[in-house]
Amino acid sequence: MTFRISDLLIRGCLIIIGLTEVAHLAGCLLGWSFLAVTELLLAEIAVAVLVLILSGLIAHKNSIIGKPAPENSKTSGRQQILTVVLVFFILLQVLWILTGERVWMDGDMTLETVNTFLKENSIYTVDPLTGEPYTQGMSFRLKLLCLPTLYGAISRWSGMAPETVVYRLIPCLTLCMGYLAYGRLGAVLFDHNREKCNIFLIIVGILFCAGTYMPGVDGFDIFYGGFRGVTIRAAVLLPYLFSCLFERKYLGAVLCILAEACMVWTLYGAGVCLLVTLAWVALRWLWTMCSRSDHKKTQAVKTAPGEEDAE
Repeated sequence: MTFRISDLLIRGCLIIIGLTEVAHLAGCLLGWSFLAVTELLLAEIAVAVLVLILSGLIAHKNSIIGKPAPENSKTSGRQQILTVVLVFFILLQVLWILTGERVWMDGDMTLETVNTFLKENSIYTVDPLTGEPYTQGMSFRLKLLCLPTLYGAISRWSGMAPETVVYRLIPCLTLCMGYLAYGRLGAVLFDHNREKCNIFLIIVGILFCAGTYMPGVDGFDIFYGGFRGVTIRAAVLLPYLFSCLFERKYLGAVLCILAEACMVWTLYGAGVCLLVTLAWVALRWLWTMCSRSDHKKTQAVKTAPGEEDAE
C-alpha cells in the first residue's frame, strides 16, 4: 500500500459527506435542531480527522519499511515548467470562480434551503420557497440529500455568508478536488509519470474552460454550478471511481457510490457510480473468462503435435 496524499484528501472529503449524512438524518428523523446537528457533525469530523491522520502515518511508515532509500533524482526542467503552468492555470480558474458574477441557479434551491436551515434552526420543516411549514410533506429520497446541511454547517462555523459558501467556496473546492481526482486517474493511466500526468491535467483544465458555453457541460457546471451534487459527481466522483477500479481499490469505489447517494437524487442509491462499477466488474469478468478460454486453446494447440508423434 503506497502513501498518496491525494487519496487521503479525496477519501477524507467523501467520508465527511458520509458523516454529514449521519448528522443530517439525526435532524430529519429525530427532530434535532440544526445547531445540534452541526455540533454532532463537528465532533464526527474531529474524530475522523484523527483517524485519517493516524492511518495515513501508519500507511506511510509501512510503505517505506524494507525499501531502499530513493536516489536523489533531480526534477527535469520540463517537469518544473509543466508544474508551474498547471498551478498558474488552476489559480486563474479559482480566481475566475471567486470574481465571477454568473451563477447557474435554474431550478436550484440550494441557497434558499441553506438559509432556511439557518433561520429556522431545523432541517426540512419549512418550504424554502414559501417560508411556510410543509403541509403535504416531501419525498424521503429528497430528504436524504445532505449537501445543504454541510453548506449550512460550514457557514455557521466560518461566519461566512451562505451565499459566499455556496457560490464561491464550494465551487473552488470542487475544482481543486476535481484536479486531484483526475490526477489520480492520470497517475494510473500513465504509470505515475509526472510529466505525462501534468500534461494530462493541463488538457483537462483546457477542456474545463472550453466547456463553459452551456449548462450540462462539465466546465460550465464547475465554474457556475460547482455546489451541485451532479457537478461533484461528474468532476470528482467519476474520475476517482475509474482510478479506483483500475487499481482494484474497491473501498474507494464503495465510498464514491455512497457519496453519490448522499448528494444526488438517485434511484434509492442506484446512481451512475453504482452502474459504472457493476458494468466494470461484469466486463472484467468477461475479459478474464475470454483470456482463460484463449489460454486453454493455446495450450491445446501446443500439446496436439506431441500427442500425434506419440501415436
